[in-house]
Amino acid sequence: MSTRDRPTVMVIGNCQADVYRDLLRASDEVRVVDVRPVYEMTAADLPGLHADLARTDVLIIQPVRDDYRDLPLGHHQLAALLPPSATVVLVPVLRYAGLHPYQVLVRPPRDRSLAPPLAPYHDLRTILAAATGDRGVLEAAPTAEQARAAACDSVEALRVREQAHGTLVASDLLDGVPHWHTINHPDRRTLATVFDRILERLPAGMLTAPPQIGDREPLGATRAPVEPAVARALGVAGSGGDWFVDGAPVRTQDIIDAHLAWYAATPGVVKEGLRRHADRVDLLGLR
Repeated sequence: MSTRDRPTVMVIGNCQADVYRDLLRASDEVRVVDVRPVYEMTAADLPGLHADLARTDVLIIQPVRDDYRDLPLGHHQLAALLPPSATVVLVPVLRYAGLHPYQVLVRPPRDRSLAPPLAPYHDLRTILAAATGDRGVLEAAPTAEQARAAACDSVEALRVREQAHGTLVASDLLDGVPHWHTINHPDRRTLATVFDRILERLPAGMLTAPPQIGDREPLGATRAPVEPAVARALGVAGSGGDWFVDGAPVRTQDIIDAHLAWYAATPGVVKEGLRRHADRVDLLGLR
């Protein structure tokens, strides 16, 4: 089959979507259109995006609100530009805080691209230490009840998002405490199962030899430690006290020190973190 005759697939989303796109790109049965992440798109990208959507047979996309960043980039808005015969597969954004209950993402409104140094994830204990000046909170560890509650809350939050947006279901994969690398970097087994569920939504016969994820960990370059108290509460193995970032070990204390210095030099991040994650702070008994 020539490239022109292959069905055209577009995948839009975050790093998880990148994995699905790369798998599909490995197939010679479909043609994958490369597009920039939604959060990088500008008005200048719209004509080309619209033209590509008009020729797309399958759109695999994570939920995006209408008029995202004041542009018509919502998943409903983009799906409306597809040919009438096109298939839309809506895939949830996966988050799981069970193994890393203190780990959060913070996107300051003034610049959503801001990320702390060394490790691009925030720790609620470090945020509280920056807010209060009390470094004692850095030693906090969850009780077994708090750790299990954080895990259950994470699963329920994904279920709510799935139902709200009508995505395919992946929340059941979290009930078995999968060993994710960070809160938004699933292990290969989770990704492989979600990809299989995506394939089930494709038109019959589109992929007769679906690509496989294999033994590699596509999102495993950065790995956060699973702390002993969490491991005991959830009945899983811990993973030591240090991080691996881009495959290299990084001391957790170095990350804490770098983040505290960054918070002091970057106004608004701590305030936004406390606002956005107030419920998690309370659930974990941090104040």
